[in-house]
Amino acid sequence: MPDKTKKQNEPKEKGYTIQALKRANSIALKANKKAYIFYILISLFMTINTYIGLWSAEYTVTSAYNLFMKNSEFMPVLIGISAFAVSNLIFNFIGMGNNMLRNRLMLDVTYYFENNLNDKLSSIKWDYYESNETYLKIHEVRTNSLGKVQGFIGNIVGYITTVPRAAIYCYFLFRISPIFVLIYFVLMTFCNFGGSKMFKKTQKLWEEAQPYSQKQNYFFGMCGDKITHQEYKFNRLYKYTADKWEDAYNKEYKIRLKIFKNYEIILQTARIINNIPYISMLIFISYEIAMGRLEMGFLFMANSLLNQVLDTFVGTFYMIAGNRVDSKFIKSYDEICELENAPIPNDTIVHSDIKLENIEYNYPQSEHKALDNLCFNIKKGEKIAVVGVNGSGKTTCTNLLLSLTDNYSGSITDGDTGKKIDLSKSVSCILQDFAQYQMTVKENIEAGFTDKQFTDNEIIEILDEVGLKEIILDFEKGINTPLGQLENGIELSKGQWQRLAIARLLANPETKLWILDEPTAYLDPIAEIEIYNMIYELAGDRTVLFISHRLGFAKKADRIVLFDKGHIEEEGTHDELIKQKGIYAEMYSNQEKWYKNKEIEDVA
Repeated sequence: MPDKTKKQNEPKEKGYTIQALKRANSIALKANKKAYIFYILISLFMTINTYIGLWSAEYTVTSAYNLFMKNSEFMPVLIGISAFAVSNLIFNFIGMGNNMLRNRLMLDVTYYFENNLNDKLSSIKWDYYESNETYLKIHEVRTNSLGKVQGFIGNIVGYITTVPRAAIYCYFLFRISPIFVLIYFVLMTFCNFGGSKMFKKTQKLWEEAQPYSQKQNYFFGMCGDKITHQEYKFNRLYKYTADKWEDAYNKEYKIRLKIFKNYEIILQTARIINNIPYISMLIFISYEIAMGRLEMGFLFMANSLLNQVLDTFVGTFYMIAGNRVDSKFIKSYDEICELENAPIPNDTIVHSDIKLENIEYNYPQSEHKALDNLCFNIKKGEKIAVVGVNGSGKTTCTNLLLSLTDNYSGSITDGDTGKKIDLSKSVSCILQDFAQYQMTVKENIEAGFTDKQFTDNEIIEILDEVGLKEIILDFEKGINTPLGQLENGIELSKGQWQRLAIARLLANPETKLWILDEPTAYLDPIAEIEIYNMIYELAGDRTVLFISHRLGFAKKADRIVLFDKGHIEEEGTHDELIKQKGIYAEMYSNQEKWYKNKEIEDVA
């Protein structure tokens, strides 16, 4: 049965080279239709230079020989050679213009491809990012597919211009002998058929190399990332990560050597096979010249012709070989583009009770339920501390409330009407690894609500609310100060970045549910409670979920909900849960020493 399936799939894989060429052609037309068409037309026009070049080689040598033998006059020969030189100069200028046109086209293709890919990756369902297969495919497309698309576009023009070149070669080969046209046609068919199996092996080798390429990029990038670099230096990780990078490199290196070996075997075999008629023709033409049936210039033309035939043949063969292997990268791009988009969020703002009933959810690569028959009622305006150990389901519940996926069983409904709801437009959040946008202070805040144009005064008011006004206005460029290192900007402390993330929450006045998923994980207990106190005051009548495995702020919440193994195990106020002497009481007892400090108690 597996063998049958494999055979059924083979034609599809083989046929995808044509599909990939069509896809690349479509991308070029969409990126810049005029430039692409003109690029093809000019490239076709320039094939005339092939004919002129061969004719020039024959004419120049024959004329020079006749001058030497005093069988021709000097002036007509000079005029003829000058005409060929001028035409060559004209085609050189046309070629320069065509190269500039090609470069412009490739820039437009780059923009179209990357813009289209980014748009797609931002639109697909969140679940795909949890799949290792899709994650590898995204890496493959990001690192390889653009270059392959550009290569395919160049090859399309190469294939198109090969047709008039082949016609020109056939004309000159017919002048030698019609038999040689037939010989080259048979050889090309034979080499194309013989190389097919080798291409399939090479394609499989590329697939084997991808995971190692991904690992290399990861370990190589560790020392270039500012945050990772700190741990990299402090823990003296160079040798440790370098060994892992080298291991991945060596494994990919061995695979790539096999790929290069396959390529060389295919291409050099093709060259050797095609050199046989090449040598035979030169011997035949030399004999014909010796017998006085052909002129000396014909030998030079034939030598140039046969070299061009060989180069074109091998070049075309190389393009076909490359396209067969590289089509997998275009296929991966197409498969990413075909992934299902997340549902378009509705514009309804929900400001009522929210009810989660019998929710169950599995991550794609996990056998265990991340949420198991979860029932969770969230009252309007309530401030809830969602606690539990890592892996208990807190963040997964957050992802569902953020409408990142609809691939779950159960329902999320309006507590008042009982209707299913989409909370996309109703929720703002700060995650544990919140974004530190390398943009200006103002742009960082505007990112929280892109539907509105903020005035400078509105930005300053928000900064004032989160305690950053004096710090930011003290910068030379104020709210227009770039942050991070992209534009030689200012670097904020972790706590200041955190306050800026809270400012993004405030930027959107429409959201009625705030979710804070471990946003203070990197802060000490005092700073953590200060941040939570500030958010508590700024939230007003909004519903807020404070999600954490640390319990210092929990006692101030209206209600504490404890997650365990994907469902709510305990809920109530701090005092109620302490009296129950359950999981929460035990967790608090273990953490109590963190919050016994008088200064911390005063802050709380």
